[in-house]
This record gives sequence, C-alpha cells and structure tokens, in this order.
Amino acid sequence: MMQLSEKAAYVKGLIEGLELDPKDKQTKVFKVVADLLCEMAEEIKELGQCYDDVCDQVDGISEDLAGVEDMIGSETFGSVSYDNDAADDSEMAYEVTCPTCGTTTYLGENSLNAGVIRCPSCSEVLELGYVEDELDDTEDSEESSEE
Repeated sequence: MMQLSEKAAYVKGLIEGLELDPKDKQTKVFKVVADLLCEMAEEIKELGQCYDDVCDQVDGISEDLAGVEDMIGSETFGSVSYDNDAADDSEMAYEVTCPTCGTTTYLGENSLNAGVIRCPSCSEVLELGYVEDELDDTEDSEESSEE
C-alpha cells in the first residue's frame, strides 16, 4: 500500500504527464494543488512521527508511575494521607479522620489553625472545630505534669 506522500507524488506526476499548457489558468491551479498535497503529506508524516514520540513518552511515564505506585502500595499506607505541614518531625502532628470516607489525615499546626481542610481522598470540606485555648490548656497540663 502506498504511503500518503507517495500518493501525493503520484498525483503530481499524473498532472505533469498531462502536458497541459503552462500558461493556462487551470494548469496553474492543478500544479498548486499538487504541490499543496505534497506539502500536506509531509506535514502529516511529521505529525505522525511526533505522535509516536509522545506516545512513547506517555508509555514511559505510565510505567514510571506504576513503579512508584508499586513502591508506595495502597496496602502500605491504606487510607492515610500526610499533610506537608506535618512532615517536619519537630512540629506536632494532629490526626483528623474524614467522616465521609474514613481517610485519616495528619495535619501540622498551620493547617489546623486554618480551621477548615479538604479531605485529600473525597474532597469533603472538614471543619476542624479547633479552639486554640483548648490546645493551650492541654499543652499547659502536659508541661505541669512533667514538672
């Protein structure tokens, strides 16, 4: 089966083989159309190559992502999510469980102080009902019991 560029070249050859009058308007139109077909065939060929390259890259990314998913594994973490605020070991982390989907999220103080978060699993808006005085009282009682 002939490629698109070969078909365009074949049509161009047929037009040239007709030995039409070069001064005739119709002959000029045929030649321009034949040239356009050849250019379009080349562009389509280049687009096909770009498409193949992009598909290869997407396949590579997909394989890489599958590898990361395998390394992390849903069994390892279950439905637990970690907030970037809580990533610092020196900062106290707070545990919040979504009542809708049951995902447990660990928050840092910055997120906790915001008073509202969005569940990373189901996007449910969670109002934390956090009162800063309660936390201060808890911290004060912990400090006094240590003394």
